[in-house]
Amino acid sequence: MNELYTIFEYAPISIILIGLLLSWDVPTARWFLFSYAVVEIIDLVILPISIQWNTHYYAFDILMALVFILPIVYRRHVALFLYSKTGLEYFRIVYERQKLSAQECGIILIMALTCIVNFATWVEVLSYKYDLVVNAPFKLYFRDNIILLLHVIMCGTILTYALKAQEREQEFLQNETIE
Repeated sequence: MNELYTIFEYAPISIILIGLLLSWDVPTARWFLFSYAVVEIIDLVILPISIQWNTHYYAFDILMALVFILPIVYRRHVALFLYSKTGLEYFRIVYERQKLSAQECGIILIMALTCIVNFATWVEVLSYKYDLVVNAPFKLYFRDNIILLLHVIMCGTILTYALKAQEREQEFLQNETIE
């Protein structure tokens, strides 16, 4: 079962790359997937270090889940900032066309659930560490499976985002020509 956990720990970066291939011609999707890839790579680079923090790994995982929300919330502002600094038309297009999608809302929900699961685990591990409880059943039997399920759902959400990118782009262009 550990192999399955490892595969899905690294799966989102593969799904992001597939998503980039599927939606390369859509500037907003490309910007979102690149932004998300940066956060995913940072997470993967830090993972070997953070996994060693037995007790506080779960608190760090909460922080990383919150960081994963940043590309959704701030990428439009970052695109505007980059446009003002570089003058590249790509960033202006991304800024103007970027709208919150259902898949992005799903990612925020997944990250919120990840935070809740990790917070419950962290409290339980701290309670166990300080002898307030004699066992940590949530951590031992539920946490890894829930996180695995959330990773699978996340991969599906990212892939769905990429598959629907062209449709969202067409809707934007149609609405723009009507106005």
